[in-house]
Amino acid sequence: MKISIFDLGKNIGNELLAQRVKNYFIETNKDTEVVIYNSVDTEIKDCVGCWSCWWKSPGECALNDDAYKLYNDYINSDEVVILFNTENGFIDGRGKTFIDRLIQHFLPYIKLRNGECCHLRRYDKYPVINIYFEKSELSNEEERVIRSYLARMAYHFYSTCKEFLYENESIYTVNLESTKPMDEVLSKEVIERKPNGRWVIYNGSPRGNYSNSKLIIEKIIMGMKSQGVENIELRNLINIKEHKIWAEDFDSVENNLFVFPLYVHAMPGSVMKFFEQLKPANNKNVHMAFLVQSGFPETSQSYYLRPYLELITKRLGVSFDGIIIKGGVEGIQIKPEKANKKFFEQMEEIGRTYANKGIMDLNLKKEYEKSEYLSKGNQLLFSIFSLTGLTNYYWNFNLKKNGAYEKKFARPYTK
Repeated sequence: MKISIFDLGKNIGNELLAQRVKNYFIETNKDTEVVIYNSVDTEIKDCVGCWSCWWKSPGECALNDDAYKLYNDYINSDEVVILFNTENGFIDGRGKTFIDRLIQHFLPYIKLRNGECCHLRRYDKYPVINIYFEKSELSNEEERVIRSYLARMAYHFYSTCKEFLYENESIYTVNLESTKPMDEVLSKEVIERKPNGRWVIYNGSPRGNYSNSKLIIEKIIMGMKSQGVENIELRNLINIKEHKIWAEDFDSVENNLFVFPLYVHAMPGSVMKFFEQLKPANNKNVHMAFLVQSGFPETSQSYYLRPYLELITKRLGVSFDGIIIKGGVEGIQIKPEKANKKFFEQMEEIGRTYANKGIMDLNLKKEYEKSEYLSKGNQLLFSIFSLTGLTNYYWNFNLKKNGAYEKKFARPYTK
């Protein structure tokens, strides 16, 4: 039996905990092989959204860093233990990046699982995921959000999930089951206002200026400018070196809109690395709004993130201006102009509403969330299209273009 412990924490206490967890497994089964990876010793670059692991070098990340050995041991372990650090009410950016890059262990192809889209397995077996996260600075609500998110992550990755609890120098585990996401709270209490002051839009896509998020932002800005708003600053959160300066400037910006893609049911790691640097502003004249877009057609995939985006505004002491979640966005860059016409008009409407009322457009929010789960009819259509191979066309086209089609089911980490 092999156990891999990934210590992603930041303090010496976690190193001691990792050793105690190792002892816990060895005491249970003396033949167990346990490996500990300390975050200080391992570089984990942020996922850049290149999809090389799906259509250029199937199953293997293109980034050249120390993380190769982590992901090799991950898939070849019977159980893994992930010790997460938390910042500003969620697992920190390093932990989120670690999760983002696990996607290389799965195929790009989609199947329906309990009525939702889910990536297909690349490997026959996936490890049991044991998680531990630091709780000293968390509210009860934030703990619930993190547990709900991590259980969902494990479900999507075909793993059972347990939480390690360490109390009074004793270790024990409890099973975490994936459940429906927590209900939104603040989103029902968004208040219209007459916005003024500075405007900053953050592009949280790892693809930066070549992203769907950038196209969306361009249309939002068009809508805002049609209402007389000028001097809108755009910041790309892939520019990690700018995070500290932008975080220090945060409480002087009245209107902050974050636009980013969904990465494994939450924000990309690079976005969380910015969120974790934000300090409480305790100023209701500072506002935060969010637009989360994803390739999955159903909006339910993003609902595990939504309560956190509400709670971070509460933690920072700023005003919450709503969240719009839009599914089915992937592929807009290759669609003909007519196919995107309605969608881009809607993005302009978001800009107009934001400029006039200071909130995310409630009518569009309601319209998009009609597709929170796939209808029975759409599930049937998806099943039919799957039989014809049409649902795999986009991925197979790019695999063939990159000369990787014959390797599409590769398992590069198999021992």
